[in-house]
Formats: sequence, structure tokens, C-alpha cells
Amino acid sequence: MSRPDRMPWGFVAALSVTQLVSYGTLFYAFALLIEPMERDLGWSKSALTAAYSLALVSSAFFAVPVGRLIDRGYGRAVMTGGSVLAAILLAFWSQVGDYALFLLIWIGLGASMSAVLYEPGFAVLALRLGFQARRGITVMTLIGGFASTVFIPLTHVLIEAYGWRGSLLLLAALNLVICAALHVVSIPKAAARPARRSEPEPSAARSDPRRVLSKPSFWCFVAMSVFQGFISTGLPIHLIPLLAERGFSLESAVIAYSVIGPAQVAARFATGFGERALSLRAIGVVTMAMSTLGFGLLPFIPAGSWLLIVFALLYGASNGMLTIVRALLPQELFGREDYGAIQGMIAMPVRLAQSAAPFAFGAIWAWWGSYQAVTILCFVMALGSFIAFVLNLVVAKDS
Repeated sequence: MSRPDRMPWGFVAALSVTQLVSYGTLFYAFALLIEPMERDLGWSKSALTAAYSLALVSSAFFAVPVGRLIDRGYGRAVMTGGSVLAAILLAFWSQVGDYALFLLIWIGLGASMSAVLYEPGFAVLALRLGFQARRGITVMTLIGGFASTVFIPLTHVLIEAYGWRGSLLLLAALNLVICAALHVVSIPKAAARPARRSEPEPSAARSDPRRVLSKPSFWCFVAMSVFQGFISTGLPIHLIPLLAERGFSLESAVIAYSVIGPAQVAARFATGFGERALSLRAIGVVTMAMSTLGFGLLPFIPAGSWLLIVFALLYGASNGMLTIVRALLPQELFGREDYGAIQGMIAMPVRLAQSAAPFAFGAIWAWWGSYQAVTILCFVMALGSFIAFVLNLVVAKDS
């Protein structure tokens, strides 16, 4: 970057496009591939979704080493390698007929996710952009937020035209031709440290990411992230049946669900480009308050009420703002050094919680006999995330 005050928009746009494709092919396409695979191979939905959960567990264990490699300047190799690995494994998946091999492929795809999704992308952006990272990350999440909008219909069209095996080969090609190529071209071979505003050189002690493990504020931030990650992964799968059980029509449930995505995008835009209005810490408090308010409201919304849209707006906006808070606030709380490794340390328990959430929500529904307990759990976790975040700010201020 020749001028520290000039945003390298080409670099930001390239990484944003790779997020769109990576999330679309590795995260969203799976939902459309379940039914044709079940029909063709005879594997149950639970067996297929178990492989996806295994990938989230795998990605959790690769998160910290990937972050450390990015901190050391290997972002280009990490993200390019992750995209190449994704392409190879998607191609193998297209030929799979053995369930044990299918599980191994998804363990590998978990490693690929840890190298190409938001956390590594945030780390590469933060290393290159420094204090300009807020706008870069906002653009990345805005473009990445359209992954489901683009790839759910695209994957459906591909399956209809080429079958699930042919579709996977085409999705593999996208990872190679778009993602790997853009990572090679756009990410510097050894990412240079951004220009800093009269910051002292970090001491050797500060360069160790394990220093945050002794900070209560770190564990409060992790608790908040785990609670929100559990909700954001478990609830979308169960939201429509939850609303149907409460007496809402399918049309009302679908309309409410469709509001969540635009609310996320609008909130990310407002968060990223409204930095002069609110600090990141204040935005975090608002984010947790909106989540708590939404889940506090949900049990009291009668069937057919327009208040369901209010819940969807609160939930979607909170999710959208949380992405940026989780990306940027760790720098403010724990320093810019070792940002990638610290993000990996936060991502590890979050991914483990996300891998368990869909099954946990289903088990709670089966045990309770209704979604009432799930609704209560979401409120308790949203309230817990609010308390943990406020405590995080208090102890961070005192430390």
C-alpha cells in the first residue's frame, strides 16, 4: 500500500468475492445436496448432517494454527492452499460412494473452512489495512452476506442440470478458478505490517497470543461469542417449525425468515460506515441488547401478529452487527499483535458450539415435547451474552 491513508479497494474486493464463493460452496450448497445424495446413496439425513458437524469440529482444531501462520505473514499461502484443498475435496466428494471416505472428506473440508472463511479473511485484512480494517471488513461481510442469495438458487440450477455429482465438480472449479486465483493475485506473498500511528514497538511478551488466556475480558468475550454462535447456528434450522408450532402460517414464517438476511446486511452497512456515531464497544452493547430484546419478545408474540417481523429485524440486525464486532473488537481489547491467532482461539470454542447446536436444539425439542424450551434457552443465552459482553468491557477497562 503506497499511501497509508488510501484504501486498497481492489484487494478488499478480491477477498470479498472469495468469501462469497467460499461460503456459497462450502457452507450453503450442502443443504441442497442432502436430498439427492440421500436418494442416490441411501444415507440418512442424520448421517449426512453428522459429516457437516464433523467438519465444524475439524475447523475448530485448525483455527489457532491457521491464525498463527497468518500472523507470521503466510496469509497468501494459507488462503490459497485452503481454496485448492477445497477444490480437490469437492471433486473427491463428487465421486464418493463410501460413507467412511465421505467423513474423511468432510474432516478435510473443515480444515479448508478454517483457512478460507471469515476469520482468516479478517486476519489478512487486518494485517494489511491496520486502522482501516473496519471499512474493509464491513465490505467483506456485506458481499459475503449474499452467499446464500447467490449460491442457493445457483446450486439448485446446477443440480437440476448436471446432478449432484456434476454440480460438485463445478463448485470445485469455482474454488480453484476464482478463490485460489484471487488469493494468489491479491494477497501479498509476505503481508507487510500496516503503517501505524506512532505506536510503540511491541515487546516480546506481547507477541505471545497466549497472554490473553490470563485476561478475564478474553473469557467473557469467548462466552459471548459461544452463546451467540450456538443460537445463530441452531435457530435457523428450527425457526420455521418453531413458528409453525406456535400457530403461525407457513407464509408468515417464511416472510419473517426472509427479513433476517436483509436486516443483517443493513446492520452491517450501518455499523461499518457509522464509526463516527458509535464506538465499537457501544455497538457491541447495542448488538447484545437487540438480541436479548428479540428473544424476550418472541414468547409473547401471538400467532398472526406483525410483531414477528420486529423479532426478525432485531435478530437479523443483531447477527449482522455481531459479525463486525467479533471481527474488530479483539484488536481494540487485546491489541493488534497476534490478531489471527487470537481470532483462532476465539473461533475454536465457537465452532465446537456451532457443531453441536442443531442436534442440541432437536434433542431439547424431543425431550420437552415442544419448542418452548428452545425458545427459553435462546433467551437465556442471549441474556448471558449481554451480561458477558458488559462484564468484558468492565474488566477490560479495569485491567
